[in-house]
Amino acid sequence: MIESTAPDPTITVLAAMIEGERWLSADSCAVLLGLTTPDGKPNRRGFLERLACRPSFPAPLQIGNEKKWKRSEVLRWADDERRSGG
Repeated sequence: MIESTAPDPTITVLAAMIEGERWLSADSCAVLLGLTTPDGKPNRRGFLERLACRPSFPAPLQIGNEKKWKRSEVLRWADDERRSGG
């Protein structure tokens, strides 16, 4: 019997890099989702406090003190939210 285990995060990151997947910082996510300040800077606090904390938002990959989100998952989440009127 083969036991199934959670995939190694390192393997997940390497596979994503090979496929051309991009990992985004909080600032990059904020800009991608249109959360900017009046002077055009990323609204990191708004992103972290209003979106990233939602249970439906994709879980980040924690690298040291930084959190990174998979771009494709963030875009999929945004599409789902738009469709559901969220």
